[in-house]
Amino acid sequence: MDEPTKFISEYIKEKRINLTKLSNDTEIPYMSIYDSLSNKSRDRDLRVGEYMKICCYLGIEPMEYMKINNSKKTKN
Repeated sequence: MDEPTKFISEYIKEKRINLTKLSNDTEIPYMSIYDSLSNKSRDRDLRVGEYMKICCYLGIEPMEYMKINNSKKTKN
């Protein structure tokens, strides 16, 4: 799982966002969201368009994961 997909996956789990509602509201197929964010047996990263739609839906700056990643690196 790439870093942006991992960031969104963790955010959605933390905020307990319903994947069916996310799918319906973003018009991204449920199985695409599920396979990217929750299905550990599939190694599917979010596509760029999917990532951008989800970030817009959640009100997240698309580059937010980079800020978090960089702050983790500087703490080590």
